[in-house]
Formats: sequence, C-alpha cells, structure tokens
Amino acid sequence: MTESTLTSGADLDELREADAIAALLELNSQYVRAFVESDVEWYDEHLSDEFVCTLADGRRIDKTKFLERNAQGPGVTDVTFDVLDVVVLGDVALVQGITHYVRDGARQSTSYTDVWRRHGRRWRAIAAQLTAIGKR
Repeated sequence: MTESTLTSGADLDELREADAIAALLELNSQYVRAFVESDVEWYDEHLSDEFVCTLADGRRIDKTKFLERNAQGPGVTDVTFDVLDVVVLGDVALVQGITHYVRDGARQSTSYTDVWRRHGRRWRAIAAQLTAIGKR
C-alpha cells in the first residue's frame, strides 16, 4: 500500500464520520422537536424496538412506555437545547446535550445521552439517559 492510498482511506473515514455526525445532529434536532410536538409517529419510526430510556428520576422505561408518555404531551414550554458532543464509534454513536425548558413557571435543564445504532444507512435510537441538572 502506498502512502497516498493510506491518506485517501483516512480521508474517506473522516468524510464518513462527518456525514454521520451531520445526520446525528439532524436526528437530535428532530428528536427534540418530536418531544415538543408529541410526535409519537416520529419516535415510533426512529426508536429501535429494544429502546430503553432511563428517566431523570432513575426509572427505566421501554419503547412502549416512552411512546405513551410522549403522547401525553411534554408538560414543559420554551424548550431549547445545546448539543455538547457527538461521538461516532463505527455503527454506534453517542449524542450528548442539554435541554432547557420551563416547567411549573421555573427554568430547568436536563442533560441527556442518546445512543444510536446504524443499520445500513439508517440510524435508530437504542437508549436514552436523562439527568436533571440542579440549580447552581
């Protein structure tokens, strides 16, 4: 193998990772939108059947319970988010961020880590971990 072949392969890997990160950032944005709009259909399509969510209070729920909770509405207003990091590990990726919202008249924030798995060209969420952020 020549040096140029190695460089080309590395460049291709970087391009694939950049494409994956762009796709995951868009999916993250849609994930938050689906939360705000109670878009159960979007979640049903983008969450794997094995999906599990650990809520901020420590309870674990499966996809069915997650969809049921989403159908009830977000219970918050003025939702924004910051993506802190996207790490692609082959066909698995971690998306970490913080959502900010108003609940019961008070501004609050929750950090999250979502785990995504790629099947062919399609990413599906397999897990979510929510952690309430205390007031500082």
